[in-house]
Amino acid sequence: MDNEQPHQELVKCVVVGDTAVGKTRLVWARASNKQFSLAELLNTHVPTVWAIDQYRVCKEVLERSWVVVDGVNVSLRLWDTFGDHDKDRRFAYGRSDVVLLCFSVASPVSLRNCRVIWYPEIRKFCPNTPILLVGCKNDLRHICKDEEYMRYCRERSPLVRATRECDLVMPGEGRAVAREMGVEYYESSVLSYYGVPEVFDNVIRAALVARRQQRFWMTNLKRVQRPLVQAPFRPPKPSPGQTDVTLSSMSDDLHCLYRCSAFTDLVLVAGTTVLHTHRFLVTAASNAFQKLLLTDLSDCVTTRRSSDSSMVSGTFGDSTLGNFNSDTECLIASEQPKHSTVSGCVANCRLRDVLKRRSSVHALQPPQQSQHLGASPDQRPGVHKTLNHPA
Repeated sequence: MDNEQPHQELVKCVVVGDTAVGKTRLVWARASNKQFSLAELLNTHVPTVWAIDQYRVCKEVLERSWVVVDGVNVSLRLWDTFGDHDKDRRFAYGRSDVVLLCFSVASPVSLRNCRVIWYPEIRKFCPNTPILLVGCKNDLRHICKDEEYMRYCRERSPLVRATRECDLVMPGEGRAVAREMGVEYYESSVLSYYGVPEVFDNVIRAALVARRQQRFWMTNLKRVQRPLVQAPFRPPKPSPGQTDVTLSSMSDDLHCLYRCSAFTDLVLVAGTTVLHTHRFLVTAASNAFQKLLLTDLSDCVTTRRSSDSSMVSGTFGDSTLGNFNSDTECLIASEQPKHSTVSGCVANCRLRDVLKRRSSVHALQPPQQSQHLGASPDQRPGVHKTLNHPA
């Protein structure tokens, strides 16, 4: 039942690595074309070996071993081994075409043993055999935060321990070890079936390239490529989180601002009605207030004059205050068209007679004195400008 054909290549691949890293399930997934469930993967580990006799006993397994890679018909025979370090694997290494060295992405120790223990052993028995480094259980990088996985581990604790983020081996660490050993690096997952076909296709390529170097006269191997770079892993799309949209509270906030006058910065007076408000609100609500409040009044002053009881001044900020009193006011010229030559001189002479009052400036006393004078306790000491705009 072997069904070996004379014009087809036979490749023997030996799978080695620490115990419980996922070697047998990787071999089983390729030989039986099986994708494992989460419950099967989280069962208590029992050391097993996928028997090589399956190729002679099971016809389906033998038929799945045949594959075409780069135009070459190949029968891939997988040899699974125990992960115990003290086992004698001399027979398994014999006449091997390629060695698949496995570690678990959830066990940094298994990656360290690949460099310290397994690689020297492989080179001892197979000095010229190509090696591929494979990180198994790639799905544990993103499933360690899955709620179903965490619940499953809690229900079976302490027999099943959930994978922690500190246990994970990142792809860069695996590539660094592979670069140090001079081998190709791949990752796989029997849960999502990621990388399983690519790993074994490149296993065949590595074996055929090495065979072509020894048998250069074989024309059917000329089109075989070197092992290809694996496509990046795309983690599954996370489930959308629950979004709570709160109702708008803008009307309540505006009403609260209207009722509370503690931090207002604008007072509107209409006869005997006094309204405390905020400049940014009335500026945003009315174009008239926007022009009135955002206009720099100091730029509009074209003349300065003093009367019997007032003097025009505009000192703010760090500047010193003049002798202000309640009658101190800022006078600006009303908007008039520009004239030239003689008419301009006449207009400038008349300009002093058409000044109108736009604002008045008051210098507040310290809080102790201002309270005695009846000033509002919310106003800070300094200069306050009162705007009088004709309706």
